Amino acid sequence: MAPHGLEPIQAILPKISLERRQALSQAESQHLRLFGAYILAIADQAPIASLLTDASASVPERPANMQIWQPASNPAHARERDDAGIAAVVEFTSLETSESASAFLTSLLNTDREDQLWTTLVVDERGKALGVCYSNQESLCKAIEVQEGVYWSRRRGLWHKGLTSGATQTLQRINYDCDRDLLIFQVTQHGAGFCHRNLHSCFGERTGIALLESVLEDRKTNAPKGSYSQRLYNDPGLLKNKLVEEAIELSEADTADHVASEAADLVYFAMVKCVSAGVSFTDVERVLDRRHLKIKRRPGNAKPEFLKARLQAEQQDHVVEQTSVVEPTLRVIPSDDVPPLHRDPVDADARAIVEPIMHDIRERGEAALLEHAVRLRDIEVGQPHIYRQADLKKVYDELEAADRAMLDRTASRIRLFAQMQRQSVQDEAVLKIDGGRAGQLVAAVEVAGCYAPGGRYPLPSSVLMGAITARVAGVKQVWVASPRPHPSVLAAAYIAGADGLLAVGGAQAIAAFAYGAGEVPVCDAIVGPGNKFVTAAKSLVAGAVAIDMLAGPSECLVVADDTADPAVVAADLLAQSEHDVAARAILVTPSSTLIEAVNKEVQRQLSTLPTAETARVAVEKNSFAVHTASLEEAIEVSDRLAPEHLEVHTADAAALVPRFKHYGALFVGHMAAEVLGDYGAGPNHTLPTGGTARSFGGLSVHTFLRPRTFLELQDRASAEVIIQDAVDLALIEGLHGHSRAAALRLPSALKATNTKPVIAV
Repeated sequence: MAPHGLEPIQAILPKISLERRQALSQAESQHLRLFGAYILAIADQAPIASLLTDASASVPERPANMQIWQPASNPAHARERDDAGIAAVVEFTSLETSESASAFLTSLLNTDREDQLWTTLVVDERGKALGVCYSNQESLCKAIEVQEGVYWSRRRGLWHKGLTSGATQTLQRINYDCDRDLLIFQVTQHGAGFCHRNLHSCFGERTGIALLESVLEDRKTNAPKGSYSQRLYNDPGLLKNKLVEEAIELSEADTADHVASEAADLVYFAMVKCVSAGVSFTDVERVLDRRHLKIKRRPGNAKPEFLKARLQAEQQDHVVEQTSVVEPTLRVIPSDDVPPLHRDPVDADARAIVEPIMHDIRERGEAALLEHAVRLRDIEVGQPHIYRQADLKKVYDELEAADRAMLDRTASRIRLFAQMQRQSVQDEAVLKIDGGRAGQLVAAVEVAGCYAPGGRYPLPSSVLMGAITARVAGVKQVWVASPRPHPSVLAAAYIAGADGLLAVGGAQAIAAFAYGAGEVPVCDAIVGPGNKFVTAAKSLVAGAVAIDMLAGPSECLVVADDTADPAVVAADLLAQSEHDVAARAILVTPSSTLIEAVNKEVQRQLSTLPTAETARVAVEKNSFAVHTASLEEAIEVSDRLAPEHLEVHTADAAALVPRFKHYGALFVGHMAAEVLGDYGAGPNHTLPTGGTARSFGGLSVHTFLRPRTFLELQDRASAEVIIQDAVDLALIEGLHGHSRAAALRLPSALKATNTKPVIAV
């Protein structure tokens, strides 16, 4: 064995022939892999033996960069040679058992701990720290024997990492630091991760290339619909062309930012190539390390074929031929074959996942909320999960002036529309009846929770739509929840007048709203769009609290005639499609010419749309065009589907409005794009989906209002008929107690004695 970091050993190891490696015993192969940089295979290698030097030969005069080597037949010899500054070379025959291997290794280690444990830094294949453990002779022996991460727990003794959780480790190499009082275990981490919080590392998650590699590995087997990475895996020709394209673009980049951007693009495609071939970035690093040891100088000129290709590329203005991609179009179906939009918005698997989360937070409150928030990466340990009004105002004040003004204008339009809705509702209505009066009082719920999704992009518009509407309705306390909130989301919560923001998402946020958690109060109403886990959570609390709806994937239907602009219609359909791979974009028209023109525009616009990866799947899998016999039939198809969003692109759109019966929100005419409703023209964008617009409306002030009725009777004589009818109807239904209670209000009851009932029942 030799001290850490000595170049001679690292230089010799690559020289061990492949044939020799293949001839090693299983134990030898394992130990070579574990201690490869520190143990030399010299069992029958004469060239290596020639490196050995007599320790007594001019040791004081040897150059500082020269290392003397001597054989060591046992751990004690290894320690003696090491103390003398001599590298101990161990034959593999001495390392055939884990006991002997660990004994040789520990003979060179130091510790000043009272418990004689060695602090052990655990790192992944790329050297990123995963966590800190402890080792002793017993655990080290076991780790070498099973080739896995085995440590010594100060509480539990021998600890085989992941044996119960499944988060085991394959041991790749054992190393130590320059002082030899710290062991380093290089491992391949399996399962959820090293950290008990199901994270890859106790020091934070992967970043950079390591993160990219883990995502690409996942995409090989668990790619979502429309995954561009999956497309590259399935199309080697496209991947090859993208590699060439990005390499040329990197070579032509001329600023620091441009170089960084193009290099990142090239690294992405290079890693796709590696992962598809089963090559890890660690494998690439090993090749780089081996090349570092070589001193052969090469000219480094480009190959002739690439010089020729470069010349051709320059002559063609650097145009790189790419694999042609045929973009999808809306499939055309007859009106009789139009499928219903209804899909069960509650995913059974999602519901099974969120139920224990909801129960845990209901039982344990804020402690459980924080545990789940950290586990699901809403927040880091110790990170604040509540933003109060002062915090929200600070973020609002720090926004760019233009962004503040834009959010303020949007909020003003949403507020005005909500106020119009509120003014359409009478707070009190009274009807005179015989003997008294009956009436209705309308009031808002006390506390509302407004959810805004996290996801890929911030959604301040959803915050404004929910919280402003609640405030205008008259709700006294309004809370917002949104995971990993963007500054624009925090600013929107301030503008909307929210009392606080919970920086947590998913089922854990819905549970906090429904049951209360710490500062978050129990809410009377919970509103706002979310993913399948949010929807499942809302379904579990519906009835105990008011909810707006159980919404599924978004949809937009366009009814159009020949006066419609194909480019505008296509843009509106693609705007819907980029929401989600499950989104639906539908064109209904009597014009086959328009369908053809819109499909050409869909293909053209998809080819340059930055979000095409998602939109492409939505168009291909879920979207369609319906060719109807007339505009009247187009209206009938629309009403049958009851879409979330309905756009009317016809010659006289306003005249058609009364003929449409079922929709969540209507956009009349070529100018009224659905996206304008999404971003705060006034009407709310939280709408019923899946055909439920036949039965439900969108989020509005009415969602937060409770109509409460009252009855007041003062004149028995005038109310006698009402009371007698109640007596008789109760007897028909067999509810004698009801009948007696009513009979006691009859005028004749005043003349009755306590021993003589008014009526016999």
